[in-house]
Amino acid sequence: MTLAARSDMVCLVPAALPGAASSPLTDDAKALGVHLLDIPLALPPLTIGMAWHPRHTADGAQQWLRRAVRRVLRGPTVECDT
Repeated sequence: MTLAARSDMVCLVPAALPGAASSPLTDDAKALGVHLLDIPLALPPLTIGMAWHPRHTADGAQQWLRRAVRRVLRGPTVECDT
């Protein structure tokens, strides 16, 4: 995003969902003086999934990582198994 702020490049920045807290990237973009514009077309929903080898299901570090990813991506349609 810093590169986009110092050039004529375009950078896609995820925005927060309506009613949710603002995205940290959105705040950073504003702080850098990047002009934020809505994408002028309807985009299909994005499905994000996680996969891991079954032997890692009970691994503490893997569980922590999966929880961290869920927290970051949490939204009204996020569904994940442990």
